Amino acid sequence: MWLTRYSTRRSGRNTPFSKSLLIALPKASWVSPRRRNAYSWQHSLLSAGLAALIGGTGLWLTEALIAPQASQAYTSRLDLFLARESGETYNTLLRRAEMAARAGAQRTFDQDLLITNVSVTVVVEGDGVTVPILDLRVDRNQWRSRPETYYWATYYRTAEALLNSTGSSLSF
Repeated sequence: MWLTRYSTRRSGRNTPFSKSLLIALPKASWVSPRRRNAYSWQHSLLSAGLAALIGGTGLWLTEALIAPQASQAYTSRLDLFLARESGETYNTLLRRAEMAARAGAQRTFDQDLLITNVSVTVVVEGDGVTVPILDLRVDRNQWRSRPETYYWATYYRTAEALLNSTGSSLSF
């Protein structure tokens, strides 16, 4: 093993880093003070960076746990088509449309837990005329508190007049 560093002090003085001491020490065990300071500075910079990374991640996780992301509303749209039976009155048809809308809304909420809003439109086909009869728009909490179609539905007033008239009397 060859000596790579020499003392710049006079050999007459008794110094802690004399040539004899340098020769006796292995190469890896002796580090100059200047290099030791540089290593210390780099080590502290690395430690500070690691602490900032861990601290920042911890802060982000704490924020995510305290203030979670806002949930989004998912709306399901369902169109139901009913065929008008011969001799069926409008009130009977309306009750059948309400039952179909109720079943459609309940089935939609049951199938997907992420859906928050349901829109069901019931359309009746009869005598060559296609008419929307009711529209049910309800969110999950409203439906859970009151699952009644007539309470949340919008009824179209002109549907009865259009369905009771014959297809030949309508002219456009």
